[in-house]
Amino acid sequence: MTIPSLLFLACAAAAALIYWKIPAAWRAPWLLLLSFGFIATYSWQFVLVLALFVLVNYAVGLKMEGRPERMQAWSYFGLAFNLLFLFVLKYNDFYLPALSPLLTQMGLLAAGDTARIIVPIGLSFLMVQAISYVLDLRNKRLHAEKRLIPFAVYLLYFPKLLSGPIEKARTFLPRLDQPRPVDRAQLERSLALIVTGLFRKIVFADPLFNFIPTDVFTAPLHYAGQDLLLHLLAYSFALYNDFAGYTGIVRGISLWFGIELSPNFNLPYLARNFTEFWARWHISLSNWLRDYIFFPFSRMLARHGQKYAKYLNLILPPLVTMIVSGLWHGLGWGLIVWGALHGLYQVIERLPSLWHKVTPPNEQPKWKQALGTSLTFIFASAAWVPFHTSLTNSLQFFSSLVHWQKPEFYLFRTTVLEGKIPLTSWSDFGLPNPMLLMTLVLAIVLDILQLRGKKEEFLQDWPGWATGLFMLILLIIGLLATFSDQIAPFVYQTF
Repeated sequence: MTIPSLLFLACAAAAALIYWKIPAAWRAPWLLLLSFGFIATYSWQFVLVLALFVLVNYAVGLKMEGRPERMQAWSYFGLAFNLLFLFVLKYNDFYLPALSPLLTQMGLLAAGDTARIIVPIGLSFLMVQAISYVLDLRNKRLHAEKRLIPFAVYLLYFPKLLSGPIEKARTFLPRLDQPRPVDRAQLERSLALIVTGLFRKIVFADPLFNFIPTDVFTAPLHYAGQDLLLHLLAYSFALYNDFAGYTGIVRGISLWFGIELSPNFNLPYLARNFTEFWARWHISLSNWLRDYIFFPFSRMLARHGQKYAKYLNLILPPLVTMIVSGLWHGLGWGLIVWGALHGLYQVIERLPSLWHKVTPPNEQPKWKQALGTSLTFIFASAAWVPFHTSLTNSLQFFSSLVHWQKPEFYLFRTTVLEGKIPLTSWSDFGLPNPMLLMTLVLAIVLDILQLRGKKEEFLQDWPGWATGLFMLILLIIGLLATFSDQIAPFVYQTF
């Protein structure tokens, strides 16, 4: 079932009405039933696989709590299970090509067939939440959840199942036990989040993705430098609006059930350095990486490398943390390089702290803040190239990026006079697509409006007529997209 669809929103609204009408003791089972039903719309096999995943992690938690003397051993088992679960299912392309001939020789696979493995939705997000649960138990930050149904809801809660936000059990379970009653203010806030999220998805992300030629990243040598630059900008804003749009929608829907989900984006392309960028981009994953990779690794270096701890802590924790982030997204050299680049960016910006006290960005002159924002955006956008394609294609992309072609103004002018050139074909003459440019400008305007409103649900503070007009425009566009089957799945569903 597609989340940005009228059917999903109608079903979620009906489910929320039932949620508040039934006795409180039935609400967690109702949410679990809804979550399994949502999973089943993708595949009934997913239900079985994810039920097993929940049961094993639930049992590990009980064992860790019930046998303190074996807590360390059970925590290692839990970590190993979750990592192997991710590797065996998600990264099957790594080993299945070599395994298929062996299975054929053993008679377990027909000749010519290739072994396939079911990869459940939201697997990467489920894994990191399960790992945080195991580690928090081991570090005595919470007690094991003895109730199976609330624990299953924690992992499988349908609004956050596909792409997060990544929640910690110690913050999510109390919200599940004491949902906030839905009043008018909460409904208005949820509506503002949903409408803004739908606008980012339907009006900005999907059109921007559609403007990008299918082979621009795989065959960049066929394109002029100015076209590559424009399509890279389109990809940067499309990816951001797609994921931020998803987060806004599911956070708004979750409020219907009185459960607050963590924010995931805070205008990351306005960040003034990469430390700030990762405090604004995919915030729940950034916090997870900080709490379970960066800080523990940094403390370990401080304990065991006293002589060079200052230098090692400057370099290794950011690099290791961001490479882990790349591997979490997928097993490929491009993603590893993407993570290493972001780690290197953070190392470079931390180097001045070795010689003098660094002025925080908000205390710097305006021109330095603007320069920092520009450089951060440029280098973050450049890193999206290996994130999206192979290393070979990335090198070709960057080598072609500097070779611009002179626009064919004369041929363009004569063709326009003849009325034979649509707006979307201007790139054939070395000129930017005006529809793409307009979409980018409007996406930036939305970010500026959010910046001035100082919160993601800024629409809530608009005058009634302006909100109504905004929603009317979205409703028309949304209906057209729904009936024409033009709403694409969210990009981060693939992780």
